Amino acid sequence: MSKENTTQEELIQQREELGKRADALQLDAAERLFEITFTDQKMIKTVMDHLNKGYTWKTHDAAVLVTLSDNFKKQNKAFTASTENLDTFPISLRGHELNALYQALLNCTGTGVENARRFITMLTHVGETVSVAMTKLSDLNAEINTLHTQLAELDAGIVTEQVEAELEDKETVESGN
Repeated sequence: MSKENTTQEELIQQREELGKRADALQLDAAERLFEITFTDQKMIKTVMDHLNKGYTWKTHDAAVLVTLSDNFKKQNKAFTASTENLDTFPISLRGHELNALYQALLNCTGTGVENARRFITMLTHVGETVSVAMTKLSDLNAEINTLHTQLAELDAGIVTEQVEAELEDKETVESGN
């Protein structure tokens, strides 16, 4: 085997291994739960009310907003039904739900001082925990992006190796060797 074929085979092997890592990480990202911790169950209800009445949705985010709201209701109901005396109330969200919550907290309008006061109080209670979870999601997405960049570089290297091998074969045929 020529040196070019060995290099190309090595690149292909690296690409397969990196592709498997990227696929596994993407699956993990899709299934991973991010925890938003509330110190007051009443604040969960405030967030639910905000999602229901204080957030203007658009077509592209309607489905995830419904999923997010249903998830909050289900987990809040579990806390309400629990006989445990809890100090914190963690709500677990998938990445797309976490992003929807983040957007719902950032992109909203309201009227009236009391609504503004309620919103600021809610944001004060959940802002840090949402920010921490969003940082974790961002780090995960950056890791996935890095793997995809490496995959693109390997793909380019494989194509370059193929072209060089074809040119070398063509030169060999043309020179009669």
